Amino acid sequence: MPRLPHFGALCLLLLLRLWQALGLAPLSFSWGRGARYRRLVTASAWLHWLGLLALSPLLLRQSLALYEATNVKHSTLFKHIALATMAGDVTISLALLGAHVWQRHRLARLLNGLARLQRRHTLSWPASLLMWAKLLLSLYELLCNVPFLQQNAARLPWLQLLAYGIQLYVQHMSSVFGNGVFGALLLLLGCMQQLDWQWQQPDAACQQHRLLRRERRLLRVCDDFVGVLQLGIFLLVIGNFINILANMYAYMSYFVERHGIPLTISNYCAIVAIQLYALILATQMCQVQHRKLRSRSLEQCYVPEQLTEEQAALPTPLLMWPLDNLKFSILGLFNLDNAFWLFLVSYAVNFIVIILQFTVENIKR
Repeated sequence: MPRLPHFGALCLLLLLRLWQALGLAPLSFSWGRGARYRRLVTASAWLHWLGLLALSPLLLRQSLALYEATNVKHSTLFKHIALATMAGDVTISLALLGAHVWQRHRLARLLNGLARLQRRHTLSWPASLLMWAKLLLSLYELLCNVPFLQQNAARLPWLQLLAYGIQLYVQHMSSVFGNGVFGALLLLLGCMQQLDWQWQQPDAACQQHRLLRRERRLLRVCDDFVGVLQLGIFLLVIGNFINILANMYAYMSYFVERHGIPLTISNYCAIVAIQLYALILATQMCQVQHRKLRSRSLEQCYVPEQLTEEQAALPTPLLMWPLDNLKFSILGLFNLDNAFWLFLVSYAVNFIVIILQFTVENIKR
């Protein structure tokens, strides 16, 4: 399989630097020493968190004043949805920053584990292109705010401009967090595919112990991944889904009242839905690939070390699974897989049907 020795590694390094710049990785990192936590970095991260917490009420008040100061005539519904979305973004950002500072020891171990995997396996062409496409999609979402600044920046007071800058910061933090999670999943998926390819080699029977040790190390990284990031993933998935439903309601309300199509809302819903599906699809592919690895192990007649020679010589030896199943269980509430995605889609469809029923009744009146 062709590899990108620098292109994929550059993408992962860029994601790590973005995490550090936004405060999601309150650690120092170098290729030689890996990720390490320092007192100065930790203290600055806590000050960063406290500063954002102190500015949150000001941000919400100035956001309302910002909508009223512009020439765009928003309805009361739009203002309430925008305020709720902003409050949700601020809450998610505070939770992400606080959780990562609190779990900085486990986060450093996770980043070091991912760095070791990256040294042995570089992202493939398709994975690198997907990662860069997702980064460009997030950049496009950020650049969608440029027209608003061009039209209103000259006549807005500095306090509202500051609030708008913090608003962009907290909005983009969730996107950067999702991109980092997506990149880590692609790296884990690539390592599993490489292990699966090694199991198919003619000399795989002679290297069973080595391959199983590599798989155990890989699963330990997966356990650290879920343990450290599950709260952030939960907030990201639930927050994005609620934002999509709220903006869909605003979209239909705008269409009924003004008989127009709000492109800003439609673009936002499409971008968030694509990013959410990409995250769930990556976890599903990792779980499917790991099930293939387990099947390869059984095909090679793997016998556990605890099995005696007499038991192994029986006509039907007691074969055992070498390792547990890989599952991305989030806070014990749900597993990230296709079944969960179908649940979200079915819930969204039911929500749309209910909105359409009320819309048709209002039109008749």
